[in-house]
Amino acid sequence: MLSRVLRSWNAMSCARGVCHAIRYFIRWRSDLRLMPRWLRYAGLLMVIALVMPLIVACGGSSEATATKGTTATEPAAASSPTESGTTGTATGAEPTKAAETPSTGSPVSSPPTGSAGRVEGGDLTFGQTLKPVDNKGGTLIEGAISDISTVLPIVTDDVPSSNFEALIFESMITVNPFTLEPVGLLAEAWESNETMDVWTIYLRDGVTWQDGKPFTAKDVKTTYDLHMNPDSGSSYTSDLTSKIKSVDVVDDHTVTFTLNHPLVDFLVDVAGYAIVADHIWGSTPAASVKTDGGATGQDPTRVVGTGPFKFKEWLSGDHATAVRYDDYWNGAAALDEYIMKVVPDRATGAQQLKTGEIDFFQGLLGSSVSEFKGSNVDVVAADALSFTFFGYNMDPARKGVFEDVNVRQALIYALDRDAMVEEIQFGFAQVAVGTMPPLSWAYNPDGIKLKYPYDVDKANQLLDEAGWVKGSDGVRAKDGKKLEFTMYTNAGNNVREQYLVAAQAYWNEIGVKMTPQLEPFPELVDRITETHDFDIFLIGFSWSATPDQSIMFGCNSYEGGFNFGKYCNEEVDKVLNEAMSEPDRAKRIELYTEFQNLMLADAPAAILDFPQSPTGVNQRLHNVFPSGINAYWNVNHWWVDKK
Repeated sequence: MLSRVLRSWNAMSCARGVCHAIRYFIRWRSDLRLMPRWLRYAGLLMVIALVMPLIVACGGSSEATATKGTTATEPAAASSPTESGTTGTATGAEPTKAAETPSTGSPVSSPPTGSAGRVEGGDLTFGQTLKPVDNKGGTLIEGAISDISTVLPIVTDDVPSSNFEALIFESMITVNPFTLEPVGLLAEAWESNETMDVWTIYLRDGVTWQDGKPFTAKDVKTTYDLHMNPDSGSSYTSDLTSKIKSVDVVDDHTVTFTLNHPLVDFLVDVAGYAIVADHIWGSTPAASVKTDGGATGQDPTRVVGTGPFKFKEWLSGDHATAVRYDDYWNGAAALDEYIMKVVPDRATGAQQLKTGEIDFFQGLLGSSVSEFKGSNVDVVAADALSFTFFGYNMDPARKGVFEDVNVRQALIYALDRDAMVEEIQFGFAQVAVGTMPPLSWAYNPDGIKLKYPYDVDKANQLLDEAGWVKGSDGVRAKDGKKLEFTMYTNAGNNVREQYLVAAQAYWNEIGVKMTPQLEPFPELVDRITETHDFDIFLIGFSWSATPDQSIMFGCNSYEGGFNFGKYCNEEVDKVLNEAMSEPDRAKRIELYTEFQNLMLADAPAAILDFPQSPTGVNQRLHNVFPSGINAYWNVNHWWVDKK
């Protein structure tokens, strides 16, 4: 039914649609309790179709997703909020076709340990066969549904910024997007002691910064010292300070990390942060880095990396541009110029991909995929280490409704996530069971106790037992406090906007009043990471290859982390810490499953889905392997046909 309504909705004007949608919604709400459940469900789908596309058509803006470093950006470790959904290991999705067909392998079967001695960095082509470059030069334009917010990796906590920075900056370790194995980038080799609490990284010789100065171990130390300094504004301070005791320069090309405890996943968890130049940032006060011209782009001479592209300009709200760095250590890029162009929403991005205004777009709607069949655009739907979720503000100082675990659990039970994924995502996602995405080796859905199936009776029972009673207006209340709140998401993300209105309608059925609020993604990120001025929010999050999720669910990750809602359970911390140090993978899976069960019982957040993000690639672009792990791993080999 929803598909039929959406088709008719597309033919309606925005202004006319507002009137019809509002009138229908008011009438539907007042009649809701008189309807049989099947009819209420049909009415819900109608409201989703009528109201949400209206918001997109009338006022869509830009958006993004979070990362513990990033989604397809910082090559190995970090994660952060994401905007479009996610991309991942390239697996073609019907009716899509792959831009390039990757060979795949299996994730590394056991973690590297000190007993292996020095380990060489590996193959940076990841076993893929690249087409010879037939045309050197040209410009590639990527569409992004949110503007970047910075050009400095130290203060980056969103995917658009991280994606752009991936052209300019590099990390010591990257991750093979097809196997999740660590591979050396700026590092040529590594080793650890037997207990895996001391790791030594051997850096490549002959790498230069884009201003000609040599890359050395001092650059690594400065980068991590800044991240670990709470004055820097880094979102990774709590995570890194909990793991790292010291970073020491041995010589120009050797650096040693001494840890607070053994860390099996050090390479993919800690060693994957983009490195910044000591000669630029070493003498900069940590408190001023976020507003420095090298972070805002106002001083391009301070935006200096080791990657294949150099920063050229950032016109806020419009585009960011990087140009080829001819002396790149791993071979100069084929492209002259790479532009990230802001598009207002995913539907507009799809349209510009059709017309050739953009060449590459990682945020296609599932509903748009079939439109590219037989066109000059290849589409790949790829899995990722990501999820879509909503988080509650549990700060006791707010004395909000989400202090009650029954409320938190009831809101999850009240959502028909199967219908949401099918009717809004068009199947380009799967309902989340647990917090570990299917691409993770720690994914263990059979071990998850609380799967939160759609159960309106259970939701009502939880609220009844907790003393939340429906009033004459249909809204529940307890001790004079109504069960009502505002829920935020990023404008322009069509899927999340529809999720928001779907949730509004489902929750209305159990006596909960939610007011949707859309805002530009950079403002949303600031709200949930800086001011914490929210009741509940909906975003995406992209993880690194390690299953450690302490940066979101650890007690110490509220300040300098991604524990947006101030959740704390010491038993969760204990299990996560034990899992970080456990060398046996089977035991680690058990520990991560235990962590998920503890956290899901507390319900500080609701993991809605594990999304795919169909990626569109114009056929004039070659050597692209769309991936949600690291889309830009071989960007220096990308090339375009002559126009």
